[in-house]
Amino acid sequence: MNTIGFSLLLIFQVFSLMEYLKKSFADIEKSIDCLLYDDYSNTISAEKRKNSLHNKTALLLEKHRKKSLQQTSEELIFTNIIESLSIGILILRKDQNEQIEVFQLNKAFVDFLKIPKFYNWNLLQSKLGLLTDLILDWKSIKHTISLNINDEKESFFLKTSMTQTNEYQYLIVSLETIQQLIDKKEKEAWYKLMNVMSHEIINTITPISSLAENLDDLLQEETDEDTIEELSQGLKIIKKRSYHLTSFVDTYRKLAELPLPQKNKFNLTELVTNTLGLFQQEFTSKNIQVEFNVDKNYYIKADKQQIEQVVINLLSNCLYALEKTCKPKIIIDISQEKTRTHLSITDNGIGIPEDIKENIFIPYFTTRKNGSGIGLTLSKSIIEAHNGRIDFVSKNNKTQFLITF
Repeated sequence: MNTIGFSLLLIFQVFSLMEYLKKSFADIEKSIDCLLYDDYSNTISAEKRKNSLHNKTALLLEKHRKKSLQQTSEELIFTNIIESLSIGILILRKDQNEQIEVFQLNKAFVDFLKIPKFYNWNLLQSKLGLLTDLILDWKSIKHTISLNINDEKESFFLKTSMTQTNEYQYLIVSLETIQQLIDKKEKEAWYKLMNVMSHEIINTITPISSLAENLDDLLQEETDEDTIEELSQGLKIIKKRSYHLTSFVDTYRKLAELPLPQKNKFNLTELVTNTLGLFQQEFTSKNIQVEFNVDKNYYIKADKQQIEQVVINLLSNCLYALEKTCKPKIIIDISQEKTRTHLSITDNGIGIPEDIKENIFIPYFTTRKNGSGIGLTLSKSIIEAHNGRIDFVSKNNKTQFLITF
C-alpha cells in the first residue's frame, strides 16, 4: 500500500513538474515570439520574475523595447530633417534580388518635379522621366540637367551617391535648383562685401585720424607760413578722404534702399529704342555698330524707370568693354516664350575673364579705374525685385547679358 501511494505521489510530482516546465517554456516562447515580430506588448509579472529565467527574459524584452523606441525616434528625427531640407532628396534601397524600393522621399523633391509623393517605386519612376535613366545607372554622379516641368524647361543640379550595407545598396539622390546654387554664391558674396566695406572704411579713417593728430600738434606751435601750408594740405586730404567715404556710403545706400518696383504695363521695345538714343552720340564718335532690328512691340508689366536704369547700366558696360575693339558691335534682341519675355544685350568686346566671372555681381567689385562697382549689382537687385532673372555668357569674344521677365 505504501509502495502504491509513493508511486502515485511520484507520478503526481512528475506530472506537476512537467506542467510547470511546460507553462514556463510557453511564457518564454511567447516572449521570444514577441521579439521575433517586434511586439513588445507582452509583460512578465513580478511574481514570475522571481524565477531567474523569467527575469532574464523580461530584461531582454525591456532592452529590445527601449532599443526599438530609440530607433523609432531616430527614424522620426531623420525623416523630419530630410523633410525640412530645401534640397530635394530621394533615397532608394535595392536588395540582393535587385528589387528597388523607396526608402525616403521629401516634399522638396516632389515639389520641384510637380509630381505626387509616391512611395511605390514602379509608380514613382513613371513620373520621373529623364531622371529615371540617370538614377537606374545606380552610380555616383554630379550633373546639371534640364527637365520639362509642366511644358516649361527647368534646370537642376543632380548629385547621387551610394552606400552599401550587408543586405541593401542605397542610392541617395539630391536635386537642387540652379537658383539655390546662385543663392549660396550670393551669401558668399555678401561675406566678401562685408570684408570690402570694413577694409574701405578703415583705409579712409586711418589717415584722417593720423592727420587730425598731426594738425593738432601744429596748432600748438607758432603759426608761420610753412605751418599754414601744412594745415591747408592736411585739411584738403581730410576733405578728399571724407568725400570718398561719403560717396562710398551713398552707393551702398542705393543698394540697401532700393524702392519696391511700381509695376505698370509699358512698351519694352520703345523703352530700349529711347535708351539707345541717349547713347547715340557716343556710339557715333566711337564707331560702334548697333543692331536692334525688333519690329514688334513687346509689352511687360514692370517699373519703367528701374528697367531703364538696368538697360543704361548694361549699355555702359558695353561701351567700356568695346574701348579696345577694332570693329565694335552691340546686338540687342527681344523675344517672347509663352509667359516669359527675354531681353538680350550682346557685345564683341574684351569679354569677362574666367577668374572674375563669379564676382561680377558682387557690390563694389569692378575692373574699371573709375567704376563704382554697383552697376551690375543694382541691375541684378532690380530684376530680382521683379521676380525675373539676369544671366550672362562670355566666350569666343562675345558677352551676352540675358534678362528674363
